[in-house]
Amino acid sequence: MTGHARWRSWIEPSALSVVGLVGSAAVWGRLWVTSPRTRGVCGCGDPSLFQWFLAWPAHALTSGHSLVFSRDLFYPHGVNLLANTSVLGLGVPLAPVTWLGGPVLTQNVALLLSIPFAVWTMDLLLRRLTTSIASRVVLSLLYGFSPYVIASLAISHLMTAWIGILPLIALGVYDLLGEDERRARRGAVLLVVAIVAQFFVSTELLLLAAIVTGIALVVAGISWLVSRRPADGPMLVVRRLAPPIVVSGVLLAVPAFYALAGPRSLKGNIWGPGFNPATGGTSLNDLFRPNVVRAGLTVVSGYGGGRLVQLQYLGWGLLGVAAIVAVWQWRDAIVRVAAVTSLACLVLALSPTSVSWAPWQWIGRLPVLQNVLQFRLAVFAMLGAIVVIARGVESLERLGRAGVIAGAVALGFVAVPIAIPVAQSLPLRTVHVATPAWWHRASGPAVVLAYPYPGDVMQSALTWQARGSFAVSMLGGSGPQSTVSRAGADARATMILDDLSTLVEYLPVKGPARPLATPATAGPVRAMVRRDGVSVVVVPIRLHGKWIQTGAPSAGAAVFFEQVLGLSATIERGSWVFSVHGALPAPRFASTTAQIGCATSVALAPSTLTACLTAGTSR
Repeated sequence: MTGHARWRSWIEPSALSVVGLVGSAAVWGRLWVTSPRTRGVCGCGDPSLFQWFLAWPAHALTSGHSLVFSRDLFYPHGVNLLANTSVLGLGVPLAPVTWLGGPVLTQNVALLLSIPFAVWTMDLLLRRLTTSIASRVVLSLLYGFSPYVIASLAISHLMTAWIGILPLIALGVYDLLGEDERRARRGAVLLVVAIVAQFFVSTELLLLAAIVTGIALVVAGISWLVSRRPADGPMLVVRRLAPPIVVSGVLLAVPAFYALAGPRSLKGNIWGPGFNPATGGTSLNDLFRPNVVRAGLTVVSGYGGGRLVQLQYLGWGLLGVAAIVAVWQWRDAIVRVAAVTSLACLVLALSPTSVSWAPWQWIGRLPVLQNVLQFRLAVFAMLGAIVVIARGVESLERLGRAGVIAGAVALGFVAVPIAIPVAQSLPLRTVHVATPAWWHRASGPAVVLAYPYPGDVMQSALTWQARGSFAVSMLGGSGPQSTVSRAGADARATMILDDLSTLVEYLPVKGPARPLATPATAGPVRAMVRRDGVSVVVVPIRLHGKWIQTGAPSAGAAVFFEQVLGLSATIERGSWVFSVHGALPAPRFASTTAQIGCATSVALAPSTLTACLTAGTSR
């Protein structure tokens, strides 16, 4: 290939990447022309968790801390980042963005780039598989702007939004097993790079990619048994795949061991014994029809925009056209392997709660796989269907003008049922990410018990700690490690602080009431403060935003801590601050009526906290 021809070969993927970048910016409305440093999906819920994960590498690189372990969260025991969705594969290369603009900007950049990267890599894959420019353009854009990506962006799930690595894995395998020796060598290198990158973005998708690749190789092996062409097919596959797999295994052996068996790794069912893996699948209806993402998921994740199409929606057009092409072009080995693999992914993605015969009810009991949400297999089914359709459109275009028109119609049937419902959910909504003034100027060393207490629901304090450059360590955290079942001696205190942060009413109506300061609640919390070395308890006076960011009214929390700790608060930079020096004094309990009344009056006059509780207090 001449230099000119090689340059021309990059025009299409580069142009599509630009289109993807502009479209990705448009997905976020006016965000990128206003304030991407201070606005985002939310400063709460899962977005807060990923802001923390993205900020940590920048902090670790400049301070000499470990990239894969931190005691600044879940103090004093710490958190194993490789056992969580830490997306180090994004946080490390984006560290300069964090240094320049902070974690909110870094998160916005990571979300922005996921779409053009997916469009670009899908086009690279399709250029190997089809000569049809129309199919490459339409299907690459469809992949990048798919419901799977858009819904992931809205809830800031970077580990699922970045699906652009998957086509690189497929391309690496395809080139590796091809007849061109030069491309086979490049494919081996690409496969190793893609596997390692996928590990540090999403180990879950890497595991699923390994399963899907295995399925595709089995299908190809069965085809070989039928046709016996090429004669040395199985041995060729083994010889070609073994070196990059071995190299990848060597490179990832230590990180994988650290994730599975390192300090604070997560054993067994990571979400606790009450979690049912069978609920992580999809229904047939969700695959074919554009239904709305469950409200509970968007609320807990902090997204406050319009309705979102569920991640696993593939559309009747894509599935229908892929099925027709598969039957028509069954003799095409690539179509055959892609179609059967895609069908297998659809079957494995089904939930036993929706389809009685769904195989995941047995597969999901296996170690490690019990923590996989099998509906994510829908993205692999989409990838396989895209390959099938691309090959079919190419065959149509060979039939002449009528075939070109038929190919355009087929692409329309594929794209329109997906594009219309996705477009109706755009642009994605962003909000101002607020951080209390105390956290902007936090100074350490200190161990903070933050309000709202960070857990699997309330996560806003993670944003505050990250934007405060990790000047202090913090109790609690988010992700599967935040479940009460993993809190050990702090389990009872964790339950109390979770309820204090999320419940509003003091009188039980339909469920538990918000905790009041009593001997029963004071004992576990005081024991946690002593045991974990808490030096400061910080309760912001004014928090603005949705309840998922602010928690229950903070005045009630200030009243609670004043009595439980037996300490008087000082007001520092817009927060009630309880400084713990040495042994805690005895708790002071006001009457129930006084506590509820003080919570109301202190909200209006923060400086009256101690005086309000003085009357009627007993020891």
